[in-house]
Amino acid sequence: MTKTEKKLSSKGIRSTEMRLKIYKYLKRKTYAVSLNEMQKVFIHKNIKTANKTTFYRTIKLFEKKSMVHQIDDGTAFAKYALSDENTNVKLSTGLHMHFHCTDCKKTICLPNKISEESLPDQYEVNDVNLVLKGICKNCSKK
Repeated sequence: MTKTEKKLSSKGIRSTEMRLKIYKYLKRKTYAVSLNEMQKVFIHKNIKTANKTTFYRTIKLFEKKSMVHQIDDGTAFAKYALSDENTNVKLSTGLHMHFHCTDCKKTICLPNKISEESLPDQYEVNDVNLVLKGICKNCSKK
């Protein structure tokens, strides 16, 4: 059993060829990607099973199992990134900000976590979207 198969299995996910490829693809990315971006890459590589339904179902399964998280960066397309492997299933333990570059249009997860203490008492958080916008270090060098 490969490391990726073990990772999926540990989350109760059956390993299929596409699930393995999608997970490996997301693992290699340094920024969040949309389903359309992902699908174009797989179609370009001539992977015949790369259809929208497969991508959507796989991403939603990974999201349900807390393997990926969805980011709304204001571009009208949901983007997805792998969740921190050390993050618990609870929403509040994996709170972090994202940065969206208005020049190159890439969205990345920022490394610093937001502490649970910064959340208001007696509020139940169901969703969080923390996106900072500006120019990334690569684009500012140009």
